[in-house]
Amino acid sequence: MNLSHFLNSALKSDELIELFEAHDVEVVYSYDRLHQGMEDQYFGSMSKLGLQFVFNCQQVLKAIFVYAHKNGEFQAANLPELGITSFSEKASVVAYAQENSINYTEGAANFLGKSLEWAKFEFSNHSVHYEYKDGALALVTLQPQNA
Repeated sequence: MNLSHFLNSALKSDELIELFEAHDVEVVYSYDRLHQGMEDQYFGSMSKLGLQFVFNCQQVLKAIFVYAHKNGEFQAANLPELGITSFSEKASVVAYAQENSINYTEGAANFLGKSLEWAKFEFSNHSVHYEYKDGALALVTLQPQNA
């Protein structure tokens, strides 16, 4: 399954409806109930596959979260099955980008006692963001370039 193909698709597109129906996905509407000026969003989760789809207020798919490890209700995703290359450490992401002339950015921080690192591939129409917590791949985020 090529997940990046779905980016920028409408929530009610035939492709997403077919995918969501096949996996019995319930779409949840989240609105700005505290009047903080935040945009409304829609979420569709495939917990068993480790996937969460995030739509903006116009119901356009703007992010796909792919959980590399079990996280709450989400099972660990099978990254190769989803067409996502898995890297065991951030240095491998950077090396792969350099070897394949892929534009990338990277960073690191400590947050609440946790070591966080990330590296992001920048393609012409989307990005793939790898997030590491305490040295282990935790989350991959796919986003269109105009997100």
